[in-house]
Amino acid sequence: MGEKLYPYAVARIRMLERSLLTEKNYIQMAEAKNADEAMKILLEAGYSEFGQADAKGFEPLLSAQLAKAYSDVRELVAEENFMDVFLYKNDYHNLKVLVKADISGTEPDAYLINGGTVDADVLKTAFATKNFSAVPYDMQEAITAAYEAYGKVQNGQAVDIVMDKAAFKQMNATAKKSGSGFIEKYVEYVCDITNLKSFLRIKTMKRPFETFAEVFVEGGSLTLDAFKAAYNGETPWAGFKGTQYGELCAEGMPKGFTVFERLCDNFVMSYIKDAKYKSLTMEPMAAYIYARETEVKTVRIIMSGKINGIDADIIKERLRDAYV
Repeated sequence: MGEKLYPYAVARIRMLERSLLTEKNYIQMAEAKNADEAMKILLEAGYSEFGQADAKGFEPLLSAQLAKAYSDVRELVAEENFMDVFLYKNDYHNLKVLVKADISGTEPDAYLINGGTVDADVLKTAFATKNFSAVPYDMQEAITAAYEAYGKVQNGQAVDIVMDKAAFKQMNATAKKSGSGFIEKYVEYVCDITNLKSFLRIKTMKRPFETFAEVFVEGGSLTLDAFKAAYNGETPWAGFKGTQYGELCAEGMPKGFTVFERLCDNFVMSYIKDAKYKSLTMEPMAAYIYARETEVKTVRIIMSGKINGIDADIIKERLRDAYV
């Protein structure tokens, strides 16, 4: 059976790509004289579609942009599930918030986000009524495991660890069901990159390897044993030489976490950009979602930097590669 084709959907995505922010937009915002000027540039670049706001009110505009991106793609391929790979992180973020709020007796509303596979209000109602029948079984399992993990150590980080592992497990399962090699490779990269970031952070903090083993997520090409060998090496990044991440680690890890995180995001973007050369298959739709998510992350970096008076050159060093 040949690969499924989406001529109309891809044509629509090509139109939507024209509204993505460019590197020039990012630079203009970073070099703006202040946060209000940066906000003006953002609004003029297309974000006025979602309303007007001052510099400190940028977050609702970003949320609206992402919500529209998810909705646009979902409408184009309503019968497909590959997009869920990008949405699970929002579901499991909400589950973290709700479990912790329940444990601490606090209100979760301010921290819940839209854009998951399950509406945030559905999850909130499930926790309020203790009736989880409307919640997918995999998520029900994660909720139970999170409460059990917290009960053993009385630490909110245990909830995070359980939910992160569950999110990647579901991402991997959905990627395999999608039948798309592009999506499967994307999830593999994200798993590996997540582990590499955790590895560098924990190694820099001089925590024992067991700390990393606790947060390690399954689904990538790098095994736990490979990380252990690298952890015990004189120069940790040398442990990844010969892997597809060898150059990334050698260049970024010695420069610290902030630089490495940016290079990791750019590594995934370089893979996603291959979708530009696909004209009929689902890759452009998946790429568009990742492009919008990266755009939102980059705008957040810029606006937060401008609001806090960070030098333009420092902000520009943190910018992610644009898709267009």
